[in-house]
Amino acid sequence: MDQIIIGQILELEDQNQVCIHFVERPSLIVPKKDLGNFKIGEFILCKLFENRKHNMRVKKVYTFKKTQIGKIVFEQKESFVEINHKEGKTRIPCKPFPNLYEGAKVRFRLENQTNAIIYTILEQEKEDTEIIDLAERMGLPTIFPKKVIKQASMLKEPTRIERSRFNLTNQEIFTIDGRDSKDFDDAISLREENGNYILGTHIADVGYYVKEGSPLDLEARKRGMTAYFLNCVIPMLPESLSNGICSLKEHVYRYTLTHEMKISKSGEILDAACFLACIESKKRMTYEDTNLVLNGQSVEGYRPFKDTLQEMYRLAEKLYAQRMREGAIEFNQSDPEFVLDQNGKMIDIYPRKRGKSEFIIQEFMLASNRSVASMLHKEGLIYPHRIHLEPDFIKLKSLEPKLNSLGVSIEPIWSAQNQSLAFNFILEQYRSHRNYPLIADLLISCMRRAKYTTDDLGHFGLGLPRNVHFTSPIRRYPDLVVHRIIHDHYLQQKPQTEDEIEDLELLSFESTRAEKRIVRCEEQVIARKSKEYLLSHIGETMDAVVKDCTEKGILIELKNCIEDWILNDQIEGTYHDGHYTFANSSLLCQLGTHLKVKLVKQNHLPDVSFQIVESNMAKTYHLKSRKKMF
Repeated sequence: MDQIIIGQILELEDQNQVCIHFVERPSLIVPKKDLGNFKIGEFILCKLFENRKHNMRVKKVYTFKKTQIGKIVFEQKESFVEINHKEGKTRIPCKPFPNLYEGAKVRFRLENQTNAIIYTILEQEKEDTEIIDLAERMGLPTIFPKKVIKQASMLKEPTRIERSRFNLTNQEIFTIDGRDSKDFDDAISLREENGNYILGTHIADVGYYVKEGSPLDLEARKRGMTAYFLNCVIPMLPESLSNGICSLKEHVYRYTLTHEMKISKSGEILDAACFLACIESKKRMTYEDTNLVLNGQSVEGYRPFKDTLQEMYRLAEKLYAQRMREGAIEFNQSDPEFVLDQNGKMIDIYPRKRGKSEFIIQEFMLASNRSVASMLHKEGLIYPHRIHLEPDFIKLKSLEPKLNSLGVSIEPIWSAQNQSLAFNFILEQYRSHRNYPLIADLLISCMRRAKYTTDDLGHFGLGLPRNVHFTSPIRRYPDLVVHRIIHDHYLQQKPQTEDEIEDLELLSFESTRAEKRIVRCEEQVIARKSKEYLLSHIGETMDAVVKDCTEKGILIELKNCIEDWILNDQIEGTYHDGHYTFANSSLLCQLGTHLKVKLVKQNHLPDVSFQIVESNMAKTYHLKSRKKMF
């Protein structure tokens, strides 16, 4: 009978074998190739089994990290730490620990003392441990090393204005962020001068504190960027920096790398410059309250900024119109908003509405990024571009019959000189179509993901010849690197070396890989929480729309963005290839068909499925896309 047991991997003189030491059973010598990736000295959860020759063999199930997250469980007056893995769950006996309760999430470490494998509980976890555990399993660092925390604790807030910095503390500068945000890495200002706008984006000067090659810098580079998973944040920098001395809080001195742009009344960027500055944010605004002000309502503390905010919105509209003329693509899709209770359980999902304040920040940051890219290009500098390549036209061609079945012709794309403008033309043409969200979703699926590279390849989605990430150095490592390039090679005019350029190429690859890892983890988190949400709505009838029809069945999407398949054997119908329809005696499903579906639980399984109740062709609503392309 197979057994799952914990052991420790020990080294042997034979370089092709290792010893796995167990407690209360004989150790085993196994070939290294049987264990895959591992490190000498680490603990392993493995399955023991007998082969045909009745010899004991080992199959690796799980290798423990330096620290591990588990759940406290009690059984027959004994306490255990329970961990999840691909083969199920395993419990490790543990001694009673003060103030622990059934279900408490703890971080622990395994140790080998006096020929016994024991655990040490380090702390009780406060964050959503399910998300933290998933992130660690997918390779995301979640704990800062002691030397990083020590270095961060030694950094102090600015108390004076350095001579090398412009004093902007008397200017009307403020931040606009989400209500729950704490890492404010960008502030904005606007004034008029000689008939033009002077738009300032004041970005936290993270490079002043995080020196290249320091423990803080190396850890930030390894993480790549801050990961935001619903109610859980895994920061790129320790909170004493990200939420503290680097965060542009109101009424305190903060060092910034400021970028000022001279913009015409029509929204054209005429000139720009970067310089070191010290600011004092006059107001910490929220998107929610700023939207109320921009819509004519009164909010306490916002009255002195009302006229500036209105002018900012007018400028944002001009910047947006300029982007559209140059070929930026506007899908007009919203991301879902996930609402969780205090225990991290998902209780609602709804489309996030973008207001005027979000629109302002989007346009100002895009303008700043494109302007910095142009500035660096004119200086002949190499930097990590944020590129977005042309769509996958082979995939688009394969989807053309589906789009045709919805009454959509994409012929203008094939003959257009500017294909991004052609995309916009099609999107605008079908904006009022009842299945526009599905049309936009199909076109989005052909888009490639943006990435970092030192190659100057442009940004298709934004319609730009070049683009850079500059405005978020607290939460994106490439932005921090761009700040260093500006400081060393734009402001101080130092020449770039071959070694620096080679490292920028490696950095771009690392940052793209880190972003992909975070996106994969985010998708897993959303899938888990969505399933959790559905399990609490068993038996309910919901509105859905058909997103795809294949021989497998039909793919539906609910109003709240959750997707699932209704399989062929559940429908008992016939699939008509080429027409993308699924039919039986009482039902005809095709792309865009609106349905009423009932959520049911599968017998003896922790899964749910949908049953079609009726077709509802008259009802319409918008699908929402959560694909982040740019």
